[in-house]
Amino acid sequence: NCLRILWKIRELRFQEKKRLKKIFFWSIVPQNENVWGAIMSDLKTEMKAAAEKINHIIRNDSFPETIRPEELRIAVRTYPSMGGKRLRPILLLWTCGLFNGDPETALPAAAAVEIYHNWTLVHDDIIDCDDFRRGVPTSHTEIACYASGVFHVNETVAAKFGKDLAILAGDVQHAWAVNMLLRLTENGVDPGLVIQLCRRMQEVLNRELISGEALDVELALRKIGSVDENSVLRMISGKTCALLTFCVQCGAAIAAGKADFESPEQLALAEFAEKLGLAYQLQDDLLGVYGEIEQFGKPPCSDFKECKPTLLYLEAKKRLTGENAKLLETLTGQPFYSSEMVEIIKKLLTDCGAEDAVRQREKALTDEALAALRNLPDNPYREKLIALTEYLMKRNI
Repeated sequence: NCLRILWKIRELRFQEKKRLKKIFFWSIVPQNENVWGAIMSDLKTEMKAAAEKINHIIRNDSFPETIRPEELRIAVRTYPSMGGKRLRPILLLWTCGLFNGDPETALPAAAAVEIYHNWTLVHDDIIDCDDFRRGVPTSHTEIACYASGVFHVNETVAAKFGKDLAILAGDVQHAWAVNMLLRLTENGVDPGLVIQLCRRMQEVLNRELISGEALDVELALRKIGSVDENSVLRMISGKTCALLTFCVQCGAAIAAGKADFESPEQLALAEFAEKLGLAYQLQDDLLGVYGEIEQFGKPPCSDFKECKPTLLYLEAKKRLTGENAKLLETLTGQPFYSSEMVEIIKKLLTDCGAEDAVRQREKALTDEALAALRNLPDNPYREKLIALTEYLMKRNI
């Protein structure tokens, strides 16, 4: 008995050393460019392989085939087929692997969350009046061009037609996502669990995400001075974090064969997704000002144009005084932003310390996301998720 106890103590010490070694490794990796470059190269290879599987499922699925008219069918397929990072399905697949599930089994769910994400983008682009996404015309803009060329209607009529059909395209994509999620049963997932996941999507995800989008719309109408940080955080939690949370919890549920969303593991995943989503949005806000249009896919300062009270904007508002505060107000809500105007905004945000404050907050949230991950099973999928988290915070798109 004594020998068994001593061996157990030795084993526990070894595991703790291993854990601390990994924490130390991930703390120094970002400073070692060669090591970091190798890790990122492997990560991108893994992400590309997962994305290709998702692309194949979405592009070859028969669900949209019977949709009429043709321009609606094309619009339904366009966004989901464009490619991109496929972040959400990758999170789902790797979380499934994290809990010793087979990621191949979870592929329909991974494709479902990507299609789901894209209906929100279609509607979001209409709400934000965006003409471009990922460097190409948005759905409603492209359909408007089609209407103008085929039906020879004026710009106003074409624009309304474009928005009308794009709204319908998003609605169909929403239905497509649910249908794809139901196809988990074809991969051997218990039908009862699949129904639970569909219910989770409808009862929790829909409410939280659409509420977040509604808050985003409402915040733009409020006077900037009346918007507080907590309101913005609630909006981000719904609009961005809710879907990430569903992805990781769905992947874990498929691996476990049950949907216990109050288990310690599921709660840790929810914490990870929430912090990751907040950090991701802060990075998005920064890229919206400091990013390049060729890489980010949107014109710089589009949030300023739409009078969106981002955390970056609120931080600057809190710090700026006198003429600089008035200048920031003047540069908000303009119909067009020249390169000179963008540079002035960058200088205001940087000189007052708002840029640095937001970057520091993004780093703190990333650290909290990583801390939540380290409480989960120690296996190669956890290392992938850690590397993915670090990668997302260093992205330029």
